[in-house]
Amino acid sequence: MLPVNERPYQPADLPAVMEAYTASIRTLAAPYYSPEQLAAWAPVPPDPARWQERLARLHTLVAEADGILAGFASYTLDGYLDFLFTHPDFARRGVASRLYHRVESALRAAGARRVTAHVSLAARPFFDRQGFQVEREECVECRGAYLRRFAMLKQLTEDQAA
Repeated sequence: MLPVNERPYQPADLPAVMEAYTASIRTLAAPYYSPEQLAAWAPVPPDPARWQERLARLHTLVAEADGILAGFASYTLDGYLDFLFTHPDFARRGVASRLYHRVESALRAAGARRVTAHVSLAARPFFDRQGFQVEREECVECRGAYLRRFAMLKQLTEDQAA
């Protein structure tokens, strides 16, 4: 596993977060979505104001490797995992797994009973390995393009009521 340092997001991380997100979608999701879908999902250039607004409502962790932002995860304390992205240069090296486990630990400590996420076709195998179950398949509109994804859920407590 790649040695990484996980830490809380800071506003100075925004350009690297936007770059990791855009590069991840346009590279790692490319086999699963059309060029038009990728362009709608990860427009270039990204909108920093929109990103600031979105991240302001979330708890975000970043993972650094050799001083470079390798990935990030954003979530709410009630258990919604909004973002989990790895820069393609660091894909399949344990970055997403480490970030996810930190998020799950934080959610357990906060008393969350489950984790939910909207998961791309590209990310589905990762979430399957983490113990998530598909609730439903969806087709959502994003800037004029339609994207297939999965609403997924992982119970964190024995009590199945949520």
